[in-house]
Amino acid sequence: MSFLRFLYEKKIINNDLYELALEKDSKADSYISKILISTGDFSEEDIAKLRSEYLGLNYTTLDEIETFNNINYKDLEDLSILPFKSSLNQVYVAISDQNDIVAKNALNYSLSLCEKTQNSEVIYYVASKEKIKQKFREINDEKELTVDKILYTAFTKQPSDIHITPYEGTFTIQFRIDGELHDYKTLDAKNFDAIRNSIKVLAKLDISETRRPQSGSFRRDNLDLRVSTHPTVYGENLVIRILNKDKSLISIDKIGFDGYQIEYLKRACSFINGLVIFCGPTGSGKTTSIYSLIETMDKKSRNIMTLEDSIEYKISNVKQTEIIPGIIDFAIGMKSILRQDPDVILIGEIRDEETAKMAIRASMTGHLVFTTLHSNDSFGAISRLREFNISNSLIAENIISIISQRLVKKKEKKGRVIVSEILKIDNNMRSLIINNSNKSEIKKQAIASGFQSLEDDCKTKIKKNMIKESDVQNILRHL
Repeated sequence: MSFLRFLYEKKIINNDLYELALEKDSKADSYISKILISTGDFSEEDIAKLRSEYLGLNYTTLDEIETFNNINYKDLEDLSILPFKSSLNQVYVAISDQNDIVAKNALNYSLSLCEKTQNSEVIYYVASKEKIKQKFREINDEKELTVDKILYTAFTKQPSDIHITPYEGTFTIQFRIDGELHDYKTLDAKNFDAIRNSIKVLAKLDISETRRPQSGSFRRDNLDLRVSTHPTVYGENLVIRILNKDKSLISIDKIGFDGYQIEYLKRACSFINGLVIFCGPTGSGKTTSIYSLIETMDKKSRNIMTLEDSIEYKISNVKQTEIIPGIIDFAIGMKSILRQDPDVILIGEIRDEETAKMAIRASMTGHLVFTTLHSNDSFGAISRLREFNISNSLIAENIISIISQRLVKKKEKKGRVIVSEILKIDNNMRSLIINNSNKSEIKKQAIASGFQSLEDDCKTKIKKNMIKESDVQNILRHL
C-alpha cells in the first residue's frame, strides 16, 4: 500500500485529492504531502508522523543528538539522513525517505568508518526533512562552538547549573533544570580544551593547573556565574552555577507552603529575637524560603542584614554581604554585623561550631536570626547543634522553629514545589531538649502536639495531584 492510499484510508484526504495525486504517478506521495502542507492544516512534522505510522517506524523530533567521529556529515547532509544516537550495538538513524537507497548506502559507508558504529545494527526513525536539515546546521555550528553559544542556550532554558564533563573520546554538556540533569550536547573530546580554557580565563582561574580543584566567578548579562573545576581521570569536570541576583523573588504564598504554615512563619517573623532554622540538602530551596519571608517584613522599620556565601538574590532595603575568601568569613562578618545595630540577621549557613555559637549568641542578645543547616529532617537539626557543642539549654531557649524542606517537580506544570515540615519549639519540646531527650522521644512529643511531617506533606500534595508519588520516593527513603 502506498503512502497516498494510507492517507486516503485514514480519511486524511478525500477521493478527489486521491484521484488528483494518482495522476502524478511516482511523485504522488510527494505531491500530496505538499498539498496538505499548503492548506495550513498540516506541518512538515505532522506529515513525518503520518509517514512513521505508515512505515511502522518510530518518529523522532531529534531534540537530543549525539555526534560521531569520522562520520562524513557533509555527504549525509546532502542526502537528508542523520545518525543521531547509539546504544550498545545499535545506531539510531533519522531519515525522511525510507526508500532512498542512495542515502542508505552512503550511511552504511560512513558508519563503517566510525569505530563506535562499526558492525552496529541500524534502527531507522522517521523525521521531517526540515528537522534533519536543522540538526545538520547545528552540527556544523558545533565545529565553532564557543562559551558564548553555550551560555546563550543555557540562559534561554534557565537552568540552575551547567555541567561540562569529559569522557574517553567525548565530553558532554548538561543543564540542571528543575533539579534534573538534561543532555544538551555530546561532542568530540578534541574541542574540550578550548571550551574549558575559555571558561577558566573568564573565571580568572589558572589554566595551567589541572590537578587541583579551583573555583572562581564571572558576570554575564546581569547573571553571576560561579565556576568550579574538579580533576577526573579524563580531565577537569566543570560546573557553572547560575545566580540571577536581579530575578524577582517568589512570594511566600506561591512556593508550596500550606496556608497554616505561611501564617505561622509570618508570625515567627514578628518575633524580636530567636533563631529560625531551615534545613535540608543542597538545592532544596532553603535560602529562597528565607528570602521570601524577609520580603513579608517591614524592611524600613527593621534593620535587616545578611551574611551569605553566595548572594542568590538582591533584596531591596536589605544590607547584604557576601563571603570573600581570605577577606571576610562568617566569623569576621558576624562580629562586624553585630556592631551595625541589626534587628534581623540572615546567616547563610551554619557550617561549624564557631558560626553555630555566633548564631545562638545573636539570637540571645535581641536579634531575630534566620539560618540554614544541613540535616535530613527538623529533628536532625537539634542533633547537629549538639554536635557543634551547643548546650541543650541554649538550643531550647533560643530556637523558635525548625523547618525541613525539599523541592519536588510539579506534576502538571514546569517548576518545582516545596514539601516541608515545621517543628515548633514549645514548652514541652523545650523540656525534652533540656533533658537531653533523643530524636525518637522528641518526635513522639511533636506528633502528640499535632506535628505534620515532611512525609505527611508529601502524601497531602500527592492526593491534591500537585506532585507524583514516584518523584518523592527517594525523599521518603532517606527520612
